[in-house]
Amino acid sequence: MNYKGTAALITGASVGLGEEFARQLAQQGADLVLVARSEEKLERLANELREYAGVEVTVIPADLSSSGAVKRLVSEVRNRGLKINLLVNNAGLGVFENFLETPLVKQMNQVDVNVSAVVALTHAFVSDMIASHRGGVINIASTAGFQPLAGAAVYAASKAFVLFFSEALSLELEKTGVRVLVACPGPVATQFYADMKPRLEAKRMDQPRPVVTEVLRAFEHRKRVVYPGKITGRLSTWGGRLMPRNLILRLAAGTVKKLNQN
Repeated sequence: MNYKGTAALITGASVGLGEEFARQLAQQGADLVLVARSEEKLERLANELREYAGVEVTVIPADLSSSGAVKRLVSEVRNRGLKINLLVNNAGLGVFENFLETPLVKQMNQVDVNVSAVVALTHAFVSDMIASHRGGVINIASTAGFQPLAGAAVYAASKAFVLFFSEALSLELEKTGVRVLVACPGPVATQFYADMKPRLEAKRMDQPRPVVTEVLRAFEHRKRVVYPGKITGRLSTWGGRLMPRNLILRLAAGTVKKLNQN
């Protein structure tokens, strides 16, 4: 797909899937608005993309766990006269700890980044897309959103929200020319897992490049949901839909417990 003449805003763009989205979209001609906490990492990536892809890249550092930062991000985009044609809500936080054993602020940060920022940014930029009868939103959920995860309760619930919100919104916008795709990958070898306690062998994870390639292909084909990566990821989502709730709850909790073992 040719994205030349469009602008994509990518959250969590400094590493992992966000960085890969930036690279692939730049290669396809899209101008970029890169958002993440680390301005240094964003600037380094922006300079690289400007040089080899020849696209315009705007860097806006922001911590999306703050509602004030989300509002400032939207204002900054509008003040600069940037028109967003593709919103990639990629930024995410995951806390794999028992709920009451974790400070509340840490749990709430997940809600702010994984849920509140997704809703606020989508609401802010989709109206302009509708007015021009073009554009779209790609939201990154997870296979974790298909079942409750004791030991990662808020994380799994937040990803379930992203999944259901995206599917419903895609139907609401069906006749507007604006597409909504939700991607539900399994574990991906990114900084997301490096920063968390769970230990997972690299061979059990997908790599960012093929995951992003598959997501962008699904977006081009106007799909609502995509399960990028290993087929085992998609198969795992059926357990939460077909197995008895108490059984899947306990099986999923056992998996999280194993990941959290030292």
